[in-house]
Amino acid sequence: MLSDLSWRALHPLINQTIADMLNEQQTVDVRSLRSRLHQLAETESDELMVLCYWQASKVLQRLPATVSGEQLMQAARHAFRSPLNHELD
Repeated sequence: MLSDLSWRALHPLINQTIADMLNEQQTVDVRSLRSRLHQLAETESDELMVLCYWQASKVLQRLPATVSGEQLMQAARHAFRSPLNHELD
């Protein structure tokens, strides 16, 4: 099950969450995105999806409050290639 938690699973999940927030005319920053991911995890019944939401939120935890989309995607890719306690370059 945990092997399914990859960049391929999180990339569309993060992108869709951002798109949904923009469609709802909400401010999208790291804090609001993490908050939305937590809300989605709380209402999800599929355990794998709950893990995906929490992992996506964990990736965002390493970022400053305001980042570009490119920085966001780079951080998420980096998270799957290094230990959780490794700093971003």
